[in-house]
Amino acid sequence: MAILRGISICYTFKEVEDNILNQTLDSPERVYQVFKFLSKETKEKFIVVNLTNQHTIINYETIGIGTVNSVPLRPAEVLRSAIIINAPAIILVHNHPSGDPKPSRSDIHFTETIKQAAKQFDIQVLDHVVIGYQCFDRAVSDK
Repeated sequence: MAILRGISICYTFKEVEDNILNQTLDSPERVYQVFKFLSKETKEKFIVVNLTNQHTIINYETIGIGTVNSVPLRPAEVLRSAIIINAPAIILVHNHPSGDPKPSRSDIHFTETIKQAAKQFDIQVLDHVVIGYQCFDRAVSDK
């Protein structure tokens, strides 16, 4: 007898104090303003923001919490929620606890890997914003 694992998907809702939902993210500066709370984190956190075609936030998910200088992820983890809710676009956001938002080569390479994987699902990766202390940078090769 074979055993088959079932998959159950459950959406949860929570009140968001700072009204993040339904805001439009139309620039890296706007992404920084909405997610600058990450600048105070002591470990790297990686967030995927799922967006409508008009770049309005549907939801966001913290998909990884790492160490002071890395957060290991797979493309499947990054794209999972966008695929499930059929989001047409995403923005990637993570912090550098050192305060220096300059993206590493690894950050830029990972962004390109996610862009290639997302193309297979017709999902646009609009940006990857790296949050530092009172500043940000972008981990995209077409800056």
